[in-house]
Amino acid sequence: MVLIGQYDSPFVRRVAVALNHYGEPFERRVLSVFRDFDAVLALNPLGKVPILTLDDGESLFDSRFILEYLDGLAAPEKRLVPAAEPARREVLRMEAVAVGLCEKLYERGYEFARRSADKQDPSVVARTERQIRSALDWLEALSASPWFCGSGFTRADLTAAIAITYLREKHAGLILPSEHPTLQALCDRCEAMEHFRGAAYSATEAAQSGWRASAA
Repeated sequence: MVLIGQYDSPFVRRVAVALNHYGEPFERRVLSVFRDFDAVLALNPLGKVPILTLDDGESLFDSRFILEYLDGLAAPEKRLVPAAEPARREVLRMEAVAVGLCEKLYERGYEFARRSADKQDPSVVARTERQIRSALDWLEALSASPWFCGSGFTRADLTAAIAITYLREKHAGLILPSEHPTLQALCDRCEAMEHFRGAAYSATEAAQSGWRASAA
């Protein structure tokens, strides 16, 4: 399998960490949706990453779809989403908020990193920042200790941790770490795991695609 995308993307990273967790070998092709847009568009009609190309040449799009596919391949004891309700529903609900947090952080970053100052919309930024804070507060209130759902590591933990790293790296100063200590501890715990270290956030890849730091 070949994973396409950069490790400054939380969506690409969460697929890579899941692949590592499942023990699925893969290669990576580092393409930027900005610098290499034509190449990405040729692989995904939406021009987005991640893209996972399977050994038979089929390409899968969207991190949620890709992770559902990988979960279906895994042995039951390795799956990152429980099979039984209500535990499955709880994990997916938490994951949905964590994915949404990544999306809102990306939207905020786009306003600063890709739009000139005269084209930035303060009302859009303010609304997005309210959504970011609301998602963080909601996840913090769940009090992951050590994980969101009992003693098992799930996609909710994986995605929330990656979102916090993305917040730290691309939105430093937006929200103080002390405001969400449980989420910060979860992030540190996850990023120390071998599966995360094998797909570490890449500031180099961010810089190569033309990213510049957003306003705090």
